[in-house]
Amino acid sequence: MTDIPAKKVIIDTDPGVDDAIAILMALRYSSLQVLGLTTVGGNVPLARGTRNALALLEYAGRTEIPVSRGSALPIRGQYGYSFPVHGASGLTRRLPNPSSRPIDQRAVDFLAGELGKQPGETLLIALGPLTNLANLLTKYPGSLEQASGLVVMGGAIDVPGNVTDYAEFNFYSDPEAAKLVLSSGVPLTLIDLAASRQVAIDRQAGRELKPRNNLGALAAQLLNNWFRRDSGRQRFFFHDPLAMAVALDPNIVNAQGTQMAVETGDPVRLGESRISGRSGPVAVARQVDQDGFFKLFEELMGPEQGASLNSGDSGLLNRA
Repeated sequence: MTDIPAKKVIIDTDPGVDDAIAILMALRYSSLQVLGLTTVGGNVPLARGTRNALALLEYAGRTEIPVSRGSALPIRGQYGYSFPVHGASGLTRRLPNPSSRPIDQRAVDFLAGELGKQPGETLLIALGPLTNLANLLTKYPGSLEQASGLVVMGGAIDVPGNVTDYAEFNFYSDPEAAKLVLSSGVPLTLIDLAASRQVAIDRQAGRELKPRNNLGALAAQLLNNWFRRDSGRQRFFFHDPLAMAVALDPNIVNAQGTQMAVETGDPVRLGESRISGRSGPVAVARQVDQDGFFKLFEELMGPEQGASLNSGDSGLLNRA
């Protein structure tokens, strides 16, 4: 196993197949203290995403980790759920109904409380729309700055989006929230589509996975069921798992500090993300260490992995 330094994290998520795989990656490392999961609408409605978060933790035997419900609606309008990609449930395997329940404290209050307990010690990992973090900035000014760092999956810089020609799903789902967070001056690492499209697995390599632990078994099943839902799907991009990998090991990517803008006015370009200036607080991931990423993914599968997952393997796609 990779020697991951001890750190505290909170995962803001809208589970989602790739969210689930990212969460399972985090749970694989005993040095990572997961203080909680905060949920947000996005891939699926809030209630469904919260259920998925609880079910994942129960499957993993980690029910001591609290789940806090966040925003069911973006700052403006409604979320456009990603049922065609993730299915109606959000996961491609229905897990048993969880026996645990979310805590009463809502996500924004939970985040402010945890960050305030030990300022500078907790890393935030945002895998869904940024509504919860935007609301945190508004309700508790200065709270987000108490995080030790922030890793965000979102945006499509100089590449086509995956919802429109211009926009990536998370930013398109709540462009006002994305704009607020990226313009706040809070330092963050941004994993956009140009980065996450550099790490993928194809259908055949997915079938060859041989997990040796229960977390890897669920990840492999979610991934392969995702392929089975549509015969036209030939590759799975590790969007959220790459963000989690960067949280585990920042050296997985080379990042360049910039200033960012998010389009909130033009309906055609809604959610578009673009660089608006040099030398800013948003470190945009550029080059991905594909071997480094797949080493972490291989460790999720277990120490006796059957299928080779080196980036030179024909099953893994190294393309932006």
